[in-house]
Amino acid sequence: MDVSIVSSLTNYFNMLFDETVWYLKEVAWQLVIAGVAYFCVCIFLYTLLLNVSHKAWQLPGPPARILLVIAHPDDEVMFFGPMLHCMIEQKNSEVYLLCLTIGGAKRRKEELWASAKILGIPEANVTILMSTQLPDDPKVQWPENVVGETILQHVESYRINAVVTFDKRGVSGHKNHTSIFYGVASLCMENKLPSYCKMYVLESVNILRKYTLMLDLPISLLFASHWYLLSFKQRKTIHMAMMAHKSQYVWFRKLYIRFSRYTLLNTLQEISTLDLELDVEFDDG
Repeated sequence: MDVSIVSSLTNYFNMLFDETVWYLKEVAWQLVIAGVAYFCVCIFLYTLLLNVSHKAWQLPGPPARILLVIAHPDDEVMFFGPMLHCMIEQKNSEVYLLCLTIGGAKRRKEELWASAKILGIPEANVTILMSTQLPDDPKVQWPENVVGETILQHVESYRINAVVTFDKRGVSGHKNHTSIFYGVASLCMENKLPSYCKMYVLESVNILRKYTLMLDLPISLLFASHWYLLSFKQRKTIHMAMMAHKSQYVWFRKLYIRFSRYTLLNTLQEISTLDLELDVEFDDG
């Protein structure tokens, strides 16, 4: 091959390499600048929101009696802590807690009562079930009718105005979590819920958003109908309540409590029969 051709090709590839490196550097700097700008926006938004009332974005009313339905002891603090903290602190709602399993060990009942006490939920308002039809197993989908009827009994007994639970993704995809959603959804679809009771679900987010704390604020608040936000000082109560679950307070849950947006922010959506019918049609399609 002619030396001049080799030289030309070498120069071309050198130039192409230099251009590529320059382009990548420019893109990297732009990403860094955009990231810093986004971080500053999140800090500003978080600081701003801590200094204004959130009541306009919380559950309307607020409901006089709220029933939180969870699958296991520790769900109340790992996923619903901000909502519980705000509701109990404001003293406008009576909070009831229904846990559908003991979490595989009897000691976890005591841990749930201890956690509820720290959060401010009276022991008399906490119900923990033990049923062979509702096993603590991430691979088991519970019967909708059993879950639904159990919840309906509590709604009618305590004249509950709002039921709050997981959405159909269950935050972590745990089948026990999603079973609760389908149980309550069946009540809505069959028009069994009393007219005075509404249903709200905790929104599940993808894993990247799940562990970004306040960095998820702009996205969450843009799409959420209702939300509850805590200060870092208020989050200490969430940490203390989680520590009450001594058998579960292992290293990865310690990391979860520190970094999960669910210990800082809860976003909720109201669901109706129409929403559920459209959801079923979408899934079938």
